[in-house]
Amino acid sequence: MFDFCDIFLKMKIYLRYILFVFFFCVPFSLVYSEGNIQYRASLLGGFFMKDGKVDPWVKGPVLGGEVAVEFLPTGKWQFLQNYNNATMGVSLSFFDFGNNKMLGQAIAPAAYIHIPFINHKKVEWGISAGIGIGFNTKRYINTVSAENRYKSIEGANQSIGSVVNLYLPEVMYLRVHLTDSWTLGASFGWYHFSNGSIKLPNSGYNIFMGELGVTYRPKADKYVAPEKRVPRKLYDGKRWDVEISATGGFRQAYYRDKGFFGCATVSVSAHWRPVSIFKLGGGIDMFYDDYYRSVNVNPQEGDRQTLFRKTWLEGSEVKNCFRVGISLQPEFVFGNFTCGFHFGVYLYDNIKNLEPYKEVEKNGKPFSRGIFYSYDIANAGSAGHADGWLYTRIVLKYRVTKHLFVQAGLKAHLTKAEFIDAGLGVAL
Repeated sequence: MFDFCDIFLKMKIYLRYILFVFFFCVPFSLVYSEGNIQYRASLLGGFFMKDGKVDPWVKGPVLGGEVAVEFLPTGKWQFLQNYNNATMGVSLSFFDFGNNKMLGQAIAPAAYIHIPFINHKKVEWGISAGIGIGFNTKRYINTVSAENRYKSIEGANQSIGSVVNLYLPEVMYLRVHLTDSWTLGASFGWYHFSNGSIKLPNSGYNIFMGELGVTYRPKADKYVAPEKRVPRKLYDGKRWDVEISATGGFRQAYYRDKGFFGCATVSVSAHWRPVSIFKLGGGIDMFYDDYYRSVNVNPQEGDRQTLFRKTWLEGSEVKNCFRVGISLQPEFVFGNFTCGFHFGVYLYDNIKNLEPYKEVEKNGKPFSRGIFYSYDIANAGSAGHADGWLYTRIVLKYRVTKHLFVQAGLKAHLTKAEFIDAGLGVAL
């Protein structure tokens, strides 16, 4: 069966086109900029966070480089001024993971925002949050022998299952302005590659990375920074809103599975917005995961849709697919975009009493757990362990109209992703 990801394996092909598009922006922006565009080039170096899946293949540091085009605030987008004259940018990064045979390399285009805590004429210090796509050259399927594909995970890359992955660079940065045109910068933070369990195995790459680079701003004498603004209080606006969203996606449960399982989320939430850049709310979330209905369609081993043995299921029951929880939902607003970090607790979760598989099988009966219970946090989500009572979601929203928005999100249990979903929502 044709794997669409294989078209990205020839690094030279897609690197050529991405570089062409990226650097086409440079002369174009030079012509039309009024000093509000600057260019950055950086060197990257770091190391993998400890992870049993990737540790055997770590041979040295992670090295790379990054080029970026950054757009300084001009007053056009008020939210940049509300965030202490924040800067937006687009970057193109290259990574060498220190083991060409097993870990390979990656190229990652991304969009990001620099939010300064201190924004002085000579010094700038703050955080940078980004999101992009990582194209990885090595994954499970091309690091295991042909005869062992879908049979054994030993001796293969167990961290990455796909070429196309979500790329998250989240760092703290410091910049020193040497002149109006030249800036020296450094940063350090967390870099992540994974596909949200769409293609397994998928423990992902988690890397601590440092950066050292320079930024050049042509036409610096033409740039006039807009006045910084205190985030506007919404006394003349709407302080409360209610949102209803419905999203869907799919995932794998086991690296030997060749099929996918459908997932969905319906959420109803209410948010209080004390200032224009921040909302705090809570909601009720209902999740559906078809894996828990399909795992034991037939008790005969050969007829199962998956051989994964994390949950003790004796039959196909729809009730096992549903989980319901309540969540705390802090969200940050960037114009029409909203980024939320949700933390939830399950109120209904039937499968919590059916995990870990081996312990339930040994006892011969399900557990009787309450809302909060102890579980192996370090191995949450892996074979033989429970997901746990805590779930998290990273949610991105874009307001299309006053009442309609599109939404994408990643649901996880600590660092273990369950699925990525996308859909629509309405704000009342």
